[in-house]
Amino acid sequence: MSELMTSILGLLSRGHIDRHTAQVLVETVRSAQTAKPEAAEQPEHPEAIAVIGVAAQLPGAPVYERFWDVLMAGEDRVEAAPRRRRELCEPLLTEADHDPEFITAAWLDDIDRFDAGFFGITPADARAMDPQQRRFLQVAYHCLEDAGQVSRIRGSRTGVYVSAAPGDYSGALGELTPSAVPGVVPSFVASRLSYHFDLRGPAFVSSATCASSLLVLHEACLGLRTGDCGMALVGGVNLFSLPIASGQLMDAAGIMADDHRSRPFDHEGVGIGRGEGIVALLLKPLDRAVRDGNRVHAVIRGSAVNNDGASASLTAPNPGAHTDLLLEAWRRAEVGPESLSYIEAHGTGTALGDPIEIRGIADAVARHTDRRQFIAIGSVKGNIGHLIDGAAGLSGLVKTMLVLKHGYVPPTVNLREPNRHIDFLDSPVFVPTEPWNLRAARTDDEPLRAGVSCFGFNGTNVHVVLEEAPRRTGVAVPGQPLLDVRPWVFPISARSRTSLRALVAAHARHGSAARSRDLAFSLWAGREHHSCRVAIIAPDLATFADTCQTLAGMDVDDWPKVAGVWTADGSHRDATGAAEEVLAHGYAAGEHLRWPDLFEDGEPPLLVDLPLYPFDEDSFWLGDSGSASPSSAAGTLAALLDAVSQALGYEAVSPADSFIGLGGTSLSAMQVQVTLRRKHDWQVDMADLLGAEHFAELASIIDSSRVDPQQSRR
Repeated sequence: MSELMTSILGLLSRGHIDRHTAQVLVETVRSAQTAKPEAAEQPEHPEAIAVIGVAAQLPGAPVYERFWDVLMAGEDRVEAAPRRRRELCEPLLTEADHDPEFITAAWLDDIDRFDAGFFGITPADARAMDPQQRRFLQVAYHCLEDAGQVSRIRGSRTGVYVSAAPGDYSGALGELTPSAVPGVVPSFVASRLSYHFDLRGPAFVSSATCASSLLVLHEACLGLRTGDCGMALVGGVNLFSLPIASGQLMDAAGIMADDHRSRPFDHEGVGIGRGEGIVALLLKPLDRAVRDGNRVHAVIRGSAVNNDGASASLTAPNPGAHTDLLLEAWRRAEVGPESLSYIEAHGTGTALGDPIEIRGIADAVARHTDRRQFIAIGSVKGNIGHLIDGAAGLSGLVKTMLVLKHGYVPPTVNLREPNRHIDFLDSPVFVPTEPWNLRAARTDDEPLRAGVSCFGFNGTNVHVVLEEAPRRTGVAVPGQPLLDVRPWVFPISARSRTSLRALVAAHARHGSAARSRDLAFSLWAGREHHSCRVAIIAPDLATFADTCQTLAGMDVDDWPKVAGVWTADGSHRDATGAAEEVLAHGYAAGEHLRWPDLFEDGEPPLLVDLPLYPFDEDSFWLGDSGSASPSSAAGTLAALLDAVSQALGYEAVSPADSFIGLGGTSLSAMQVQVTLRRKHDWQVDMADLLGAEHFAELASIIDSSRVDPQQSRR
C-alpha cells in the first residue's frame, strides 16, 4: 500500500475526514496507479525513414544476401566451438583455465582477421583492439559501399548509433599502453568510424541488454527527425573473444537452454542459445532518399520504446507493456495490425517469455480487430541463437527486410510441438513451419508491412514497423534489351594489389543485370578511388565481365597488354584521342576527373548492386608475433627506431619513415616518450616526435637536446 493511501486511512481513523470522503480519495489514488500512460507527443504525420544501405555478417552468411539462403533452408547454425576459435583462445587463457570447456553457439569465421592498413591503424593498435571494433569497422564500410555513399560521406553530419556486447578481450591484455586504451573502450566502436570518415553527427554506444541494437535504431530515427544528423549509420556487434563456458553471464542468469539451442514457440523451449553477428544499416529520411535517387532496401514507418515497469519481478516480461508498445508503434506508423503480414517476434523460446509475448500481441490486435490467424510470426533465434546485447534486434530486422524483399516467411526452426500455454487457434498469429508466400493471399496493391520486436532482460521493449521498399523505375531486368550500347569506362580501385585483383575477380563473377550506364555510374559515384587502379573500357557488361575474367587469371603487371585495359604502369602509352581512352588514361594515372559530366544527358542514372571491397586482411591477436626486429642502425637512431617499432607494431622501421606517416597518434607517441625516458633517460618533445619529417631528423634533434638541453627547437 502506498504512503498516500496510508495517510488517507490515518485521517479517517483520527476523524479528520468521513468515510465517504476517504473512499473517494482511495479510488482516486487507485485509478492514478492503474492508469495507462499517456501517448507521447508525436508529429501528426511522422517522417518515414529509408534504409539505403545494409551489410551484415551472420552465422553461415558472410554477406547480407547470403543470409536468405540460411533462413529458407531452415538451418540451425548452432554448433560446438570450431577448432580455429579454440586455438585463438590459447594465448588468452590463464593458468586456472587448464582444459577449458567452450560454449556452444552460432559462430562467425575469422574474427581475428583485419585490414589494419586500410583504416590507418598500426599493427600494435590493431592487435590490442577488441575484435568487435575491428570487424564492425569493415562491415560498416561495406554498408556505406552498399548505399553508394562511401566516397561522399566524409565531413557530413552523419550520426553513428551502435550497440556492442560487453567484450572479454581486454581482460587478457595485461598492461595497457596509452594507444591501446581506445581499442578496449566500448564507446570507440562508434566514434572510431566517425574519426575515420570525419563524421560530425552524434556517435555513441547504447546499452539496454537484449533490446540495445533495436533501441539504437529507434534513437537514430529520432535523431534524423529532429535534425541531429542528416544520415545515420546504425550498427550492432556481438562476438565471443574468449568463449569459455565457466563464468558466462547468461549461464549465471539461468536462462540458457541445456543444449544451447533456442526453440521459439516450442513446448520444450526452456532457454536460449547464443550466436555471433555484425549488422550495419544506413538510414536517411525517405523523401530525401527518393529525391536523391538512393536505392531503398526497406522503409521504417515508425517505432516505439517503453519499459515493463513494475512487472512480476525485475526481470519478468509484462504483457501489458508489450501491448502498449505495439499500439504506440502502430499509431506512430499510422497503420493498424490488419495491414501487417508478418511479425518478427523476440521469440527466445523460453517457457515464460513466449506465452507472454503472444498474449501482448493478441491484446494489442484485439483493440483493432477480432480476426484470427492472419499474421505470420517467426524468430531468427532458432537459426542463429540469441545475439544478446550486441545485435539481437538488428539480426531480426535484417531477416524481416529479406522477408519483405522476397515476399516469403522462412520456416521457424526447432519448432516441433507448439507451446501448450499458447492458444494459437484463438490467436491473430500463426507460425509457418514451411516457407509461407505473403503475396499469395493479398488482394490489394498495398505494400507488405511487418513488425519487429525486441525485449530487453532489463525491461526495455522496442518495436519497429517496417514496409517494403517502393518500386524503382528504370532498372533493367533479365532479358530486357539494353539500349545504352557505347564504350563506357569502368573504374576499379583498391588500397593494395591483392585487393585490386580480388575485386576484379569479384566483378567477373558478379553477373549484373543492370544497364551499363548505371553500373559505370555506381563505380564512379558509389566507391572510393584508391591508389591501385585499373580502368576498363567496354561497350557492354558482357565484355566488361569477360575482361575482368581475363585479368583475374593474369599477373597485375601484365594487365596493360589486354585491349581496353589501363593501369598506372601502362598509362604511359598514348591515348588515341577518343574520349573514353583519355578518361581511362587519366583515371589510371591518378588524376582527379570530372566524371559527373559523363552522366549529364538522359535520365538520372541509378545506383546498382556491386561487389563489396575485399579487405587485405592479416591476423591480429594477442600472443601473435608482432614485436619489432632489432634495428641494425647505431646509437640514438637505433634506440629510436626500436622504440617506435614496439609502439606501432611494425617489424621494421626505416630512418626515412615519419611517425605520422606510419599511423602514429598522440597516444602511441606517449608510449614512445615513456620508453625512451625509462630506457635512456631521454626527454623527447611531443611536437618533435609528431612533427619531424623523418626519424633520422628526429634522432638528430634528440642528440642536439642531449648536448645542450636548453637549445631551442626548430
